[in-house]
Amino acid sequence: MKLAIAAFLLVAASAHAEDSDLVKAARASGGPKKKSTTKVITNADVKKSTGKLIELPPKKEIAAPAPVQQSEIAAAEEAKKVRAVKAKQVGDLQAKVQKLEKELASIEQSYYESNDPVARDNDIARKFAETKSQLAQARKELAAAKQ
Repeated sequence: MKLAIAAFLLVAASAHAEDSDLVKAARASGGPKKKSTTKVITNADVKKSTGKLIELPPKKEIAAPAPVQQSEIAAAEEAKKVRAVKAKQVGDLQAKVQKLEKELASIEQSYYESNDPVARDNDIARKFAETKSQLAQARKELAAAKQ
C-alpha cells in the first residue's frame, strides 16, 4: 500500500510538471466562474409580492410662454434703432477726438520747429489754444454720448 501511494505521488508530481499551455491558462483563469447573485424580476414575481405599490403623480407640463404683444415687438425694434443711432454718434465723436488730437500734436510740433518768435507766439499759440478747447469740448460730448 505504501508503494501504491508513493507511485501515485510520483505520477502526480510528474504530471504537474508537464502541464500544457491550455492547462496553465485554465489554472490561471481561476477555475469555473461564480454564478451571479442577482435575480431578474419577472411579472410573476411582481404579482406574488405583498408589498405596497406607490404611484407617483404625473409630471406637470411646462407652461407655454406668454404670447408677445405687437407693442412689445415695436418697442424692442425702436430701442434697437435708438442704440444703433447712439453707437453711430459715439463712433463719429471718437473719430473727431482722434482727428483733433492729431491736429493738436502737429500744431505743437510746428511751434517747436518755427524760428520766428512772433509767428510762434501770435499765430501758432492762438491756433493751439483754439484746437485744445475744441478737443476738450469734443471729449465732453463723447463722454456724454457714451452715457
